[in-house]
Amino acid sequence: MSAVDSKHVERKSLEILAEAVDRTVGTGFVHAAIAKAAKTLAEKEFSAADKAFRMLNPRETRKVEKTALESASILAEHGEYTDPTDDMNPNPKFGDIRARSVKLGS
Repeated sequence: MSAVDSKHVERKSLEILAEAVDRTVGTGFVHAAIAKAAKTLAEKEFSAADKAFRMLNPRETRKVEKTALESASILAEHGEYTDPTDDMNPNPKFGDIRARSVKLGS
């Protein structure tokens, strides 16, 4: 495996871990530290993410591990996917209706 491939694997692994922390424990300093390490891949950030992750209690750690493994197995089986609703743009013909809608608070 080349250096580019290993960096990609490290980044993707950290992204999966950050997502698992977000889904189980919530966003906080642990999630922020892991996400920053995934973004920069710097040794200093790895160390900070490791220290933050070790601050989780054993129950939280097991939940994060289970969620991360589920996400990784889904990624391995099905590959990456994007949210299908991201491609849906609103119809400009109906812009005036949405702008005056009572239910949307305008």
